[in-house]
Amino acid sequence: MSREDVELVRAIHARRRRGDSARELFDPEIEWSTPHPDASAIRGREELLAFLRRYAGTWQDYRIELEEIRDVGEHRVLVLFSESGRGRGSGVEARVRPTGIWTVRDGRAISFKAYGDRTEALKSVGLRE
Repeated sequence: MSREDVELVRAIHARRRRGDSARELFDPEIEWSTPHPDASAIRGREELLAFLRRYAGTWQDYRIELEEIRDVGEHRVLVLFSESGRGRGSGVEARVRPTGIWTVRDGRAISFKAYGDRTEALKSVGLRE
């Protein structure tokens, strides 16, 4: 299933880049965790989609680009991506490059955890650079 898992994650990123919620690609009970204080422990598709709308709304010219994607086993997919834009209130340009681990089951994303550090993300799945 690794190829299908990678393609699902690729589709999620492509749809988010176009501004599509990718709703049906997320499991109803998805678990989402990022360093963002408002997204450290999200559970459920509706809560996730509400957060993603709020988050995207804080940016002008918001962009998300998938830079690397690879299967890391056990239905997990590693992604290195960038998010960039200008703060809606401040106008300040910002760019972050987190690494995330997606877990997929039955054709849907069941979890996502983002790390600020690629080495830490790899370590979380038992891999090294």
